[in-house]
Parts: sequence; structure tokens; C-alpha cells
Amino acid sequence: MSGHGVEHRVVDAERPLTGVTYGPAVDADGYVLTLITAEGPLEVEFDEDVMYLLWTEVRGTPWPDPPTPSEADLLVKRLVELANGADEEMLKDAIRALGGER
Repeated sequence: MSGHGVEHRVVDAERPLTGVTYGPAVDADGYVLTLITAEGPLEVEFDEDVMYLLWTEVRGTPWPDPPTPSEADLLVKRLVELANGADEEMLKDAIRALGGER
């Protein structure tokens, strides 16, 4: 969506994991939101208060149409949850059970 006097760019589809980043500004106070586009990077600078408002606004916003997880996705999630609470011997047993012995 672009209107009169509004610059329109699309985030580079070839770099989806690095296409949008944010962090502290290096050479100024505040924060920088960087969008990697086909035309090159676009940086938008925010002061701390505005960045906090943006962060709290989008933090709890769900994906517009989240995909329904498959049974395999749910099993992997459960496996990770269990692994996070396991001790070393339990982890070794799980690795052996999954055929990952070294």
C-alpha cells in the first residue's frame, strides 16, 4: 500500500530470516528497525519510547492466519519440552531410543 509521497518497498524474499531486524542504534540514541529489500536496506530510527510502544503493540499479535500444526509438529514440540527437563542420563536414553547412538 503506497500513497502520494510514501515510499514503498518489499522485504527481500530471498532473506526471510534477516529481512527485518531491530536493535539499538549504533551511532545515535534509540533503536533502528532495518528492512532488507531488493533495492537495499531501509533503516527507520525510533526513540526509546516509540520503540517500546511498537514492541509492545506487536509482541502479542498472533500471525494473521497461523498454520495448523501437524501431529509431527506437536510431537517434536513435546519432545523438546521433555528434553528441556531431562537429566543427562535421560537424554542419552532418548538419543539411543531414536537411533542416535554414537
